[in-house]
Amino acid sequence: MKNVQSKEPIVIIGAGIAAVYAAESARKAGFDGRIIVCGDEREFPYDRPPLSKKVLQEPREVERISLRDNAFYVAHNIELRLGNAADCIDRRARQVVFADGTTLEYGSLLLATGSSLRTLPLLCPEMPRVFYLRRIADAVALRDALPNVRKLVVVGAGVIGLEVASVANGMGIDVTVLEAGPRPMARAACPTVCEFVVGRHMQHGVNIRTGVTIIDVTEISSGYRLRLSGGGTLDADAVVVGIGVAPNISLAHSAGLEVCASGVCVDGQGRTSDEHIYATGEVAFHYNARIGHAERQENWHHAVAHGEHVGRAMVCSGPDYQEISGYWSDQYDFSVQSFGIPIGEHDVVRGDVGSGSFVVFHLQAGAVKGVSSVNASRDMRTGKAFVRTAAKVPAAVLIDSEADLTKWRAAEGA
Repeated sequence: MKNVQSKEPIVIIGAGIAAVYAAESARKAGFDGRIIVCGDEREFPYDRPPLSKKVLQEPREVERISLRDNAFYVAHNIELRLGNAADCIDRRARQVVFADGTTLEYGSLLLATGSSLRTLPLLCPEMPRVFYLRRIADAVALRDALPNVRKLVVVGAGVIGLEVASVANGMGIDVTVLEAGPRPMARAACPTVCEFVVGRHMQHGVNIRTGVTIIDVTEISSGYRLRLSGGGTLDADAVVVGIGVAPNISLAHSAGLEVCASGVCVDGQGRTSDEHIYATGEVAFHYNARIGHAERQENWHHAVAHGEHVGRAMVCSGPDYQEISGYWSDQYDFSVQSFGIPIGEHDVVRGDVGSGSFVVFHLQAGAVKGVSSVNASRDMRTGKAFVRTAAKVPAAVLIDSEADLTKWRAAEGA
């Protein structure tokens, strides 16, 4: 069992959710040396999910989304070095070189560099009235622009794009969502949840168009004219692009660490191909012992759980990572939650979809491997317990709204 009490510092590159939870976890595990969290943004480490929701609606929300207050960092003796990007890693000297020329030596280095937004060449982030949403500054710029927007086009019908569409619609803006794929939320939601979400957007007047791409963009006096595949044009005062993210692997790649398109390759402890360097969160293509192979996750739950796990593993190694992750999304008057796999070999619906309160159990080989819900928190809690134990509950029981699932939960030892 590894047990690191070295006075050599733990240096963390990145100041997001995974980074902060890793720093806290390392302290809880007994590390008493220096811990330095380094970020390229000047803002205190903050929570990202509100950027596409409350930050767009409430001007003061920016002040409320810090992950921790200054007292937390003081109490845990965690140093923050913000507004200075890491430029390169000197593995031989165990040193990080920053953009301003300063350096930091490390005993253990943690890469929590997250992801960057994928961009469209026809709609560059530098163009006026074109918005990408990843950082506080992005959200504030969009928030300030929305009151003057009459027609908004959202490119990408993933969770972020649909949350933005929901907010804009609530402000009385004419919203059209363009999705290149056959349906919205294709990777994040099963067809039943997808149909419900699309139906609610349509009820509110949002136009969602699938199988459509933008093939040309012309600037006009009011904004942009978008020429669409299949013919036709669409005018917009502003455009929000949300077409996914890519892991920030350049720092690791230039240092000669093992990387792939899915991220920085790490084992079940979060360790890279260099025993002194770890990676966590969205940038990590991590081994998950529960599923028996490596994967990459892009959600808040994983950032917290993997950050905590790797922070602890840097100090005292234990079992390999084996957590289950999920996400939530708030749109209009409903909340979507998902835990485990979001689409099963067989999906079982419990409740009335039309009522706006239901749960979907995602089965594989007869076992509950995932659960999704809309405004059904009680069944969601039970469903999570089933997922954790891969419970084999008969579909006839799951679908029966009169059946007491808590009894089955107890019987499964969940």
